[in-house]
Amino acid sequence: MANRRDFLAAASAVLLWPRELAAFADRLQQTSTSQERWDEVRREFLIPPERIYLNIGTLGPQPKPVFDALVEHTRRVAMSLPPGVDWDKLKSTVAAYLNCDPAGLVFPRNTTEGMNFIANGLELSAGDEVITTDHEHIGGLCCWQLIAKRRGVRLTQVALPKPPLDPNAAFDAIARSVTPATRVISVSHVNFTNGLIMPVRRLIDAYRPRGIIIVVDGAHPPGLIPVDLRALDPDFYASSPHKWLFAAQGTGLLYMREVWRTKLWPTLASGDWDNLELGAQRFNHLGSFDESRMAALLAAVEFHNAIGPNRIFARIEELRQRILRNLREDPRIEIVSPTDHHAAGMVSFRRRDLTSLELQRKLAAHNVRTRVIGEYDYGWMRLSASVYNTIDEIDRVGELIRNV
Repeated sequence: MANRRDFLAAASAVLLWPRELAAFADRLQQTSTSQERWDEVRREFLIPPERIYLNIGTLGPQPKPVFDALVEHTRRVAMSLPPGVDWDKLKSTVAAYLNCDPAGLVFPRNTTEGMNFIANGLELSAGDEVITTDHEHIGGLCCWQLIAKRRGVRLTQVALPKPPLDPNAAFDAIARSVTPATRVISVSHVNFTNGLIMPVRRLIDAYRPRGIIIVVDGAHPPGLIPVDLRALDPDFYASSPHKWLFAAQGTGLLYMREVWRTKLWPTLASGDWDNLELGAQRFNHLGSFDESRMAALLAAVEFHNAIGPNRIFARIEELRQRILRNLREDPRIEIVSPTDHHAAGMVSFRRRDLTSLELQRKLAAHNVRTRVIGEYDYGWMRLSASVYNTIDEIDRVGELIRNV
């Protein structure tokens, strides 16, 4: 009898997280101040109260409705119940959040996988050139290094001004490197190194008329800043909703312009890989994989919608400005992130009398999680905060950075 009850409970378990989310939305409606609202949001996260997490730029924590959606769907599969993911609803919900055509959405595991789908699927050959920058994450860089080594494609890694604080200067540096052989320009939408928002739309306007493909590593923007893919209109946009959007680890996103849904070669071939009538859906045919992360992605977008995306964007910017204010109080600190609207979410800096790795170790002793940008030998510390962080936490970390 108990087993039957367990089975029936699991059969309906997928319905629990929407009810949790609705209850959370109701509680938010009852808050009367901004402080009460963000306190309510903080309670939805499983982060221990003594821990200060400032590394959402690497991996975002999951709020309870997202975690529960993940667990409930996993339980269904373990009990041999049919999958509970509504793919049409998932696509339409994500598409509404990003303002894009749902038919162009593909769900790899992360930005790295999406970028590899692009690089391996384009018909590039010896003599063709790919331009990127020296602020790309390995997830958006190594795929082009592979193509360069395997096919003889020329890879040009443009050096941006150090530190890169101005998107116009970044555009000029890329523009100086474009040649008649350039086939692809691949850049980040928001640089992981210091949060600079790159001039993606300007690059598209300048180089699409010349037949150059614009590939965007959009690992960070969804959940961090407004993303309007219809307005941006890149050829490809790869992302990791497991960062700022709070989706489950191993959840990726790839959007492709309509023309590429039938032209791009699949990297992974499964059923209907050559059925061009399916368009981008061909790239979702990956064999058996963990659909629980798709249920969690739907929950993550709906969690954001329950709070209000614009409120989230504004809160992240408020926290970023608070971090900057604290850092400016110490003359030993050099800030290498833009301090104006040209940056999003992340603040990178160095303390001149202490290496960032040493500083990170000292902060870790106080239960503070940070990220050191050791790539390209930059040696910067990066702080990235989100809606589960409090002003008191930001001030506490500022005090620690000044006094360790």
